Formats: sequence, C-alpha cells, structure tokens
Amino acid sequence: MEKQILKYEEFISREVKRDLNTEERERLVRLHDEMLKNFQKERSIHLNVTLFFALLAIVAVGLMAWEVTINGWLLEMIPLYVLALILVILTGFYVKYYYFLENHIQGLYKYTKELEAFDGEL
Repeated sequence: MEKQILKYEEFISREVKRDLNTEERERLVRLHDEMLKNFQKERSIHLNVTLFFALLAIVAVGLMAWEVTINGWLLEMIPLYVLALILVILTGFYVKYYYFLENHIQGLYKYTKELEAFDGEL
C-alpha cells in the first residue's frame, strides 16, 4: 500500500499542475475522491489493527510484569516473555505504518482543496 500511495501522490501532483479542460478536471476530481475513500478505508482498518495489537501488547507486558513481581524471573515463563516482546515489536511496526498512512493521506487533502478551488482558471 505504501508504494500505491506514493505512486498516486506523484500522479495527482503532476495532474493538478497540468492545464486540464473542465471534463478532464471533473474526471480527475471523481478519481481523486474514489482513491481518497479507498485510502481512508485502509487507514481505518489499520487503526483498528494497531489498537488491537497495542492492547494485546499492554496485556502481555502487564501479565509479564505481574508474574515477575510475584515469582521473579522463571524459566517456565519464557514463552510469555517472548510473546510480550513479539507483540511490542509488532505494535511498533503497526504504529510506524499507521503513521505513514495518516501523514500521506492528510497530505492528499491539499489536492482536494486545489481541485475544488478550480474555477476555470489556474
């Protein structure tokens, strides 16, 4: 999805600068609206996934901390420690990806404003 968003950003920035007639401009506005809707769905899904993994990571780290506080570091609890570490790392990657989605989709809104501001002259 990152490549698709970057490719679309490049496309829309190039197209907005072109001298388009009214029909081409309207077609570009419809395409841009559709692409924004698709990207917003992707962002929404990844927000939910990120929050889910963050919650799992918090629960796993909490269980690990509780177990270590009560019993100290135990060898039989290594799977819990590994699970907590994996969930924290995955959460970090999901946050990084969601950050990318959020920033680039927010950046696409400026093209929406440019397309809406078009009144026949650029």
